[in-house]
Formats: sequence, C-alpha cells, structure tokens
Amino acid sequence: MAEEPIPSEELIADGAKYIDSHGKATSIISSSLAILSLISSSFLIWLLVRSKQRLSTTYHRIVLGMSIADILFSLSWATFNAMAPIDEDYVIWNARGNQASCSANGFLLFFGAFSGVIYTCSLNLYYLVVVRYQKTDRYIRSKIEPFLHGVPLGFGLIVAIILLAKQNFNSRGIGVCFSAVYDPQHCIGYEDGEIR
Repeated sequence: MAEEPIPSEELIADGAKYIDSHGKATSIISSSLAILSLISSSFLIWLLVRSKQRLSTTYHRIVLGMSIADILFSLSWATFNAMAPIDEDYVIWNARGNQASCSANGFLLFFGAFSGVIYTCSLNLYYLVVVRYQKTDRYIRSKIEPFLHGVPLGFGLIVAIILLAKQNFNSRGIGVCFSAVYDPQHCIGYEDGEIR
C-alpha cells in the first residue's frame, strides 16, 4: 500500500512545532554537554603533558589517543546543529550547513566514535598484558603498542573514509549527520509532485 503524501504546509507546520518545543532544547543540551566533554578531554591532555612522566609511558599515550578521539567525537556534537543542511531548517533548529558540512560532521563523529571505542579496548588489552602477563613497559612499547594505536586509528579512519566515499553521511532530522540513506522529510511524496 502506497504511503499517503503529506502536504508540504502540514509538514512545515509540524516541524515548526517540534523546533519550538523540544528541538531547540535538545540541541542546546547535547551541544553544551559536548563542549563540557571537549573541555574535559583537553584538560586531561594538559595534565598528561604537564605530568612528570609526560608521554613517556604507554598508558599516557593510550589515554592521549582516547582523549583526541573524544575531542573529535565531541566536536561533531558541539555545533548547535549548525552543520545540518539548511534544507531541513523546518525540522532542525539552527540548521545552517550544506551537504559538505554534514559530511565533515559525520566524518568527525564516526572517526572519533570508532577510534574512541577501540582505544578503550586498547587500554583494556594494555592492562591485561601488564597485570596478567606481567610484561615490561619496554616489551609493550616495542611489540604491542604499535597495534594499540594502529588498530583504533586505522579502523576509525577506514570506516569514516568508506562512509564518506559512499556519500552515506546524511541528516536524520536531529542536527548531527549519521550514516543514513538520504531521505529528508520534505521528499516524502516527491514521486507525486508534492515537495517543498
């Protein structure tokens, strides 16, 4: 059964209600929390660099990688929806971007998210090797550490580049661009000639 097309005036009116109610509040809260995360990760990097050991230990370098990944992820959320395509300004509060800004936002989000999660696995693996197998820092630095950094950065970069190459970074109506099929709400009924 074919989906009944929604008249564009009704769609715009529904979007305006959403923007005025919780769309703006959601954006402000999520962006504010992302800025807090940015500040926290930056402070953690500052503490690592100013410590007595600086970046001489594997642990500090893994935490540095995790913090940088978190900064990239948080940057994608800290835009107050400004990177979202302006085509969807009737649904997304403060949408001022275009497809290129949406792709950049999605690239940062996926690279930071995947790298951060796998860096957490690297930290767990590091502790497994230190505590359970009692390996020295010299052994870890020479044999294991390249993989503890290479896998998170490589995997995050590969996923983000593939999604970028396939043009999969699109808005889903929440202000941050995810890997999604390009299907904005104003295109419902496009086949029938009903479009904004």
